[in-house]
Amino acid sequence: MEGWRKKVAFRARRAWAALVSGRLRARKQGSRGLLKLHEDVQTCDYKDVQVMFEMLTSELEAQKQQQQLLPPLPRKPAWPGSSPSPAPAKQ
Repeated sequence: MEGWRKKVAFRARRAWAALVSGRLRARKQGSRGLLKLHEDVQTCDYKDVQVMFEMLTSELEAQKQQQQLLPPLPRKPAWPGSSPSPAPAKQ
């Protein structure tokens, strides 16, 4: 029984290590994604590509600003059919 447990634990650790290292490696390589895209767009000779990129970035900035201005939505009740109970009144 102990040998089986060691085999399973070893394989699980090895799979976990492969998964985690793969995610870290992918994250490091893609850390400059948007900056690299911006550089590529700026070096592109086609004006319409540059205009489309500007439209996209301005739209994203507008969405960010709008989200900052709006108050957060009230939370839904934890259980379906229940309503949040009001705070008890002080007497």
